[in-house]
Amino acid sequence: MIDYNIINISQVKIDHLSEFYQKVFNKRHSTLIKHRKWWYRNNYLGYEPLVLCTQDKVLGQAGLIPVKIKVNNKILPAIWFTDFAILPNLQRKGLGKILTEAWMKICPNQITFCNDKSLKIFKKFGWEENNATKRLARPTNPIKWMPFLKNIKFDLLSNLFRNSLKKNIQNTVDVKPHPVNENYKTIIEFLSKDITPNTNHAKIVRDEDWINWRLMECPFRDNIYFFEHKGSFAIVHIFKSNNIKRFHILYTFSENDKNEEILYDSLFNWSLSNSVDLIWANSNNSNQIKKFEKILPRTFTKPMNFASWSADKEIHEKLKLGLNNVQGIDSDNDIISLGDKN
Repeated sequence: MIDYNIINISQVKIDHLSEFYQKVFNKRHSTLIKHRKWWYRNNYLGYEPLVLCTQDKVLGQAGLIPVKIKVNNKILPAIWFTDFAILPNLQRKGLGKILTEAWMKICPNQITFCNDKSLKIFKKFGWEENNATKRLARPTNPIKWMPFLKNIKFDLLSNLFRNSLKKNIQNTVDVKPHPVNENYKTIIEFLSKDITPNTNHAKIVRDEDWINWRLMECPFRDNIYFFEHKGSFAIVHIFKSNNIKRFHILYTFSENDKNEEILYDSLFNWSLSNSVDLIWANSNNSNQIKKFEKILPRTFTKPMNFASWSADKEIHEKLKLGLNNVQGIDSDNDIISLGDKN
């Protein structure tokens, strides 16, 4: 029988946490240790990740990102469940169940994007599944996915691949990336308009606190850019990971369908002209998904496992419909791609 405690992450010794992260989050352990307070939105709304440990060793972690959600015109606390892990040699011993039970007592409203393995555990605790959110990914340089060629420069061939994709791009304007911090007031102004449809779905509250945390305080802010065209705008994360130049569309906003399509065309045209190897987005907006797939045929579209739970039965019913206007900027789907090689 393992003698363990479940404590808040702030009570754990850094060297114990670092040793654990090296074993379970090997590709990004140093980035995660260095930026953990931002990554988990340290103690916002009074919430922080839980760690299952012995006196001198971390055995497991249930991470979280606290946010506010809006349900039935009420602002409520919620937590994204993220970075859930048990040491490999201690799995299938019930520790994951124990940690999940403790985590579910932290906050009454809980949401997550998870893998199939975690989903099976959550469903045992009454969580509901929804697959309306899609992950969209379009490689624009197939050479980078060929193991025997990916470290060799084939600029001419790469450019041919990218130029072939431009044939589907018809309505472009000259858009340029601007540092996100230079557009702070504009971003707040756009997000405060809150024009998303008034549906039965719950939604993430993207207020000034959220903007400050997710963008202005982000340790990777220097790689996040703002694009705009006639009242439509996009927030995009451009970075290299494992020698792949990625173009992550974190958030788009538009009051006009025509201008939104022009913005998408222009974003894709810019990325193809600037040696991007992968264009990526998350969305549960069917129009956005169609625009993405129309402009970039043969896009890989994969349903994501969204799961939710609430102690309140009425809110539980709302959450199981999914969240309104989920995008790549939500949860940790963008930042887990960073790794430790940037």
